[in-house]
Amino acid sequence: MTSSSPSAPVRATRPPLFRLWVLLALVQLPVAFYLYSQWQLSLQQNQQLSRQLERQQQGQQRQLQLIGERLGRLQADLGQLGALGQRLVNDYDLGDELPVQRLDPNLLKRPFNGFAELNQALTQVSEQTREYGMTLAALESMLLNLHINEITQVHGHPVPDGRARLSSGFGQRRDPFTGRTRWHKGVDFSGRRGQPIAATAAGVVSAVEYHPAFGGLVEISHGRGWVTRYAHVDSQLVEIGERVEAGQHIALMGRTGRATGVHLHYEVLKGNKQLDPARFLPR
Repeated sequence: MTSSSPSAPVRATRPPLFRLWVLLALVQLPVAFYLYSQWQLSLQQNQQLSRQLERQQQGQQRQLQLIGERLGRLQADLGQLGALGQRLVNDYDLGDELPVQRLDPNLLKRPFNGFAELNQALTQVSEQTREYGMTLAALESMLLNLHINEITQVHGHPVPDGRARLSSGFGQRRDPFTGRTRWHKGVDFSGRRGQPIAATAAGVVSAVEYHPAFGGLVEISHGRGWVTRYAHVDSQLVEIGERVEAGQHIALMGRTGRATGVHLHYEVLKGNKQLDPARFLPR
């Protein structure tokens, strides 16, 4: 009896289709990684471009805001120049003699290639406006000096006895009530209650009243837009419409209205504009 020998184990072989799929997967894997990396790169570039566009838009908005602010300031300057020119025409009977503003009318009407060119044009207009304003200011100063010796011009001292002290000047000063810096539109003379106050030029009394801030107030019109104002007085010695002469007593010094002590607040106005009264005091 013959015995059969044990058979060798049979190795299972994978089908060719499976091998082909594995091979294709191995071949496509680098392609997939390449496409994914390109997608990531494109996404980063798009995000970077989006951030650049956002920064560019923010910069353009800032430029537009600055240009709007410059145009607003320029418009305000032109308005002030127009008012100054009109005041010179009205106060000094100027017509054709008023200097003509030499601005190029087409300077801001042409197309501009970017914000830099527009800003340059605005700078030119601002410079021309500034020069014209300096011309009008110089003309106004000259005309004021020409009228300084007029008979109706202010030239006297509001406290004629010489016993008053100039305690506060014209211009910026610290407000004695609030402590904040404010523009002082006149000058103050400290003295004693009941001290005589005199008209500094001939004129007609245009106001005799009690003002919440000024207290007892006397105002005199001297013609051609000249006005003097006397505030914080204790007593008024004149009436509205009364003709007064230079040096005539019109009030008595006091501490009425918004005042920290006995004093006279004195203003000089030309065309509703306060001037420094120290310019018109006797030397």
